[in-house]
Amino acid sequence: MISLVMDTSNSYLAVGLYQDNVCLEAFQEKGSRRQSEKAIPTLKEVLDRHHIALKDVNEMIITSGPGSYTGVRVAMTIAKTLAAVSDVRIKSVSSLAAYAGMNQALSVIDARGHKVFVGVYENGLPLIKEQVVTLENFAQLRAEYEDFELVGEVGCLGLDEKECDLCANIYALGQMADPIKNVDLLVPTYIKDVEAKKACY
Repeated sequence: MISLVMDTSNSYLAVGLYQDNVCLEAFQEKGSRRQSEKAIPTLKEVLDRHHIALKDVNEMIITSGPGSYTGVRVAMTIAKTLAAVSDVRIKSVSSLAAYAGMNQALSVIDARGHKVFVGVYENGLPLIKEQVVTLENFAQLRAEYEDFELVGEVGCLGLDEKECDLCANIYALGQMADPIKNVDLLVPTYIKDVEAKKACY
């Protein structure tokens, strides 16, 4: 079983290659907002180094958001294209959950405008519905889960960010996920800002 892992949804470009539950390579680069340019060349380089053809990939696990509008779509487009030309099975996991992995963690992603996407996880399972909150409301949520590790884009909270192994986390979460039955219906996860929606009507 050859599995391909990819995350392009936020500040990282991550590409992982696994064979029979063994990691052959995990590439992870931060600070690049050029995932659309670098994703395919990086993917090709990783596969070539291990003499594996794209058609030999049995499974692809991607992140589906929330995150950058363009970034989320990069890995998703690659997955859909691969599914159209091969028998690969596609799985998707939350970008918030990808930062948490199998740990007990409170995960955040910068939603801009003094807001964050947030999720709380334990053993790969969500304990609350993923949501977008103001930084003020996040402080209250943080107090409720003060024993949980804080992961993700914590720089937007004024904290030092710690690099995590996204490929390993996504792969582990992918083992708990069911394959997408109809890949054509797979769409990015954009958590709605309820307050902004109300203001528009």
